[in-house]
Amino acid sequence: MKTIYQQRYQTLIDCLISARKQAKLTQADIAHQLGKPQSYIAKIEGKDRKIDVLEYVEICEVLDLQPSEIIKIIENTQNQNTPSSR
Repeated sequence: MKTIYQQRYQTLIDCLISARKQAKLTQADIAHQLGKPQSYIAKIEGKDRKIDVLEYVEICEVLDLQPSEIIKIIENTQNQNTPSSR
């Protein structure tokens, strides 16, 4: 994965995986509720596929999460590769 926001994206995915496991849901469970194949979630969790903001919101809805909860965690993630504040 080539992105200057690599650590923050990793944090996002880690949070989604953790939330899914805490909810005792499988990748197939989440995918089914989204009307997608299990491989859709597997590729996201494996960082083979990036998600856009609307997909993120939909996944959060299935996990019964407020999208802002994870965003706050990401905002606090230290990332040496993040561009400096202007």
